[in-house]
Amino acid sequence: MISDLLKDLNVDCNFTNDIKESKYVEGSKNDNSINTSTNTNSEQIYYPTFIKCIISEFDPIYGSLSDEEKKLYFSKKIMEICSEIDEKDEYFKNYKFHKSLKSHKVQQGLQLYDKRINHISSVYYLNEYYKRHFVIVYENNSYPTCIKNYPKIYLRFDNHKVKVMNTCDFSEMNLKTLFEKCKIIDDVKRDIKGIYNLHLEAIGKYKLDDLKKIAEECNISLKDGQKNKTKSVLYDSINMFKLNE
Repeated sequence: MISDLLKDLNVDCNFTNDIKESKYVEGSKNDNSINTSTNTNSEQIYYPTFIKCIISEFDPIYGSLSDEEKKLYFSKKIMEICSEIDEKDEYFKNYKFHKSLKSHKVQQGLQLYDKRINHISSVYYLNEYYKRHFVIVYENNSYPTCIKNYPKIYLRFDNHKVKVMNTCDFSEMNLKTLFEKCKIIDDVKRDIKGIYNLHLEAIGKYKLDDLKKIAEECNISLKDGQKNKTKSVLYDSINMFKLNE
C-alpha cells in the first residue's frame, strides 16, 4: 500500500494546496483564522521532534495511514524531501536562503528526525516547504522563526516534546534567546532576518532619499501613521515587500 501511495503522490505539484484545514492556524494577511492541520485530534498529541510534528500534521497522506504504514512512509518522506532539495530548484534554490543555510545542513538535520534532536535549520526549511510560519512556544512565550507573511502555526515545546496549539496569546520574544533556555540547536547562527538573501544591499549603502525612491516604485507608503518612516523602517519594508512578492 505504501508503494502505491508514494506513486500516487505527485511531487511536481504544490501539495500544500491539498492540506486539510483545521483550527490551529492564524492567518497572517487578514487575521482570519484558517485551518491546515490534517489531524483533528492534534491537541492531544505530543511528538518527539519538530520535524515529526510538522510532517505528521501537515503531510496530506500521513494521517490516512495505519500506525505500521506511518513508520515506513515517514522515513521515505524524509528521503524524498532530501532528494528534492538536491534535484529541484523549487525545493531549495527558489527559497532564496542565505548561504549560511546550506542544503546539506538542512538534509543532515532532517535525517536526524528519529534521534530526538531538534535543529533550527529544519524548522526554517519546513516553513518554506509547507508555506507556513511555525512559531515556537516555550514557557508561555512565542518565538517567531520566519519573517515571511505565512499563516502562523503555534508549536509548544514542552519537556522535550512538541505539539500543535490552538491558542496564540503569548508575548513575542527574540528567537536567539530561546537557544539559551532549551535544547534546540542553532545550527545556522543568524537572526531570522538573515536567513534569506534580501533584495537590498547593506543599509549603509543607501541614503534616505534612495530608499524613498525605491519604496515609491514598490507602492510602499512613506508614512508610519502620521510620521515619516525612518531609514531603517523603509529599508525593512522594502526587503519584506520583495521577499513576499
